[in-house]
Formats: sequence, structure tokens, C-alpha cells
Amino acid sequence: MRNPLKRSPTAAPKPTLRERFAAMKTKAAGFAPETSQGRRAMLAGSVAAALPLPALAATVQAGDREAAFLALAPEIVPLVQRLGPALAESHRRNEAAEAEAAPFPGWRDEAVGNAWLARLHAAKAVHGCAEAWDAGNALCTALAHLADPFINEPMRTLPGIMLKAALNDLGEWWGESALADVSRLAAEHFGLPAPAPYHQDLAPPEGDDEDA
Repeated sequence: MRNPLKRSPTAAPKPTLRERFAAMKTKAAGFAPETSQGRRAMLAGSVAAALPLPALAATVQAGDREAAFLALAPEIVPLVQRLGPALAESHRRNEAAEAEAAPFPGWRDEAVGNAWLARLHAAKAVHGCAEAWDAGNALCTALAHLADPFINEPMRTLPGIMLKAALNDLGEWWGESALADVSRLAAEHFGLPAPAPYHQDLAPPEGDDEDA
């Protein structure tokens, strides 16, 4: 079962799923986060400057799988528009609860640590952290059910690539998949070697039978 969000009673702010995934990929690539982000931004900017995407995308047609993905846009886009604010609200409530509970004292004195944990749980209940988490998680799960089957599907049209990029709040892999599509189109346009196909394994969203 995949859980896009995670409740935590600790005082230290927890990285989002997207941040954790980015950190893992950055570490594996040997880049500092700032270097990796700057490199991606520079690459995206260079491609955008060199490649007239609207004109290029107009010369290709969507295949059956891309057409099926685009047909889901009326369902995906409203969920995406709600997801960012929902995640931000969940983060805001958790920060408020953690600030109210005071800094985490550590576990050197178990009684003091348990007292802090009780204060944190009480503050989270007052601030409605569980409700905010559930709201964001429901949006993530609904989007995952719709979009995840297309994460590794190459998109050739601008609307298909843009719809992938719009899903970046669901996971950074969506932005990377969109950039991979742009890189592939650039290679085709300029006669460059084709990049390796993009692939991202995703656990089934909540509600799916993993053994099915």
C-alpha cells in the first residue's frame, strides 16, 4: 500500500514524499540538492530556449495511450488544483501544532519525552491535523488511481507533457517523466542519440490489491 502522506509525532519537520525521493536520487547521482536542482533548471531552460515546443508538438499526434491519458484531464486537473493547497494546509497545521507543543526535549528523560508527545498529540487534535492529512491523502490517492498507469508512458504532444508536469505535486517523478519526454523530442528534432527510456516503479495506491 502506498501512502503519499505521513503523520509523524516528531518535532523536526518531516520532508515530503517528493523531497525524500529527490534527496535519494540526488545522493545516488552524487550531486548536492542545490546542484541537482540548478542542473535540472538549466537543462529545462536550455531545451525550452532551443526547441519551439508548440510548433514541434503540433507536428505529432497522440497515440492511443496518450489519448487515454488526455481523456482523463477533466478529472485530473480539478484534483491537481486542490492538491497543492491541501498539502500546504496540512503542513501549516502540523507546524502550528509542533510549535504549540514546544521543542522536542529528546528521550534522555522518558517521562519528559512522553509528556511532550502527549502535548503534541493534543495540539494536533486541536489543530485538526488528522483531518487535513486525510484530505490531502484522499486527493493523492484519487490522482494516483487515475494517473499512475501512465507514469512510464512516453508523451509526444504538448498537452500530454503538460499534464504530466502538472502532476508534480503528486511526486517529483512526474516532472522528471515530463522532462524525459521533452528530451526525447529534442533528440528526435535535432538528430541526437535517443535518451534512455524513463521508468519509475510505483507502489499501488491505497485501495488496490497489491497481490492482484
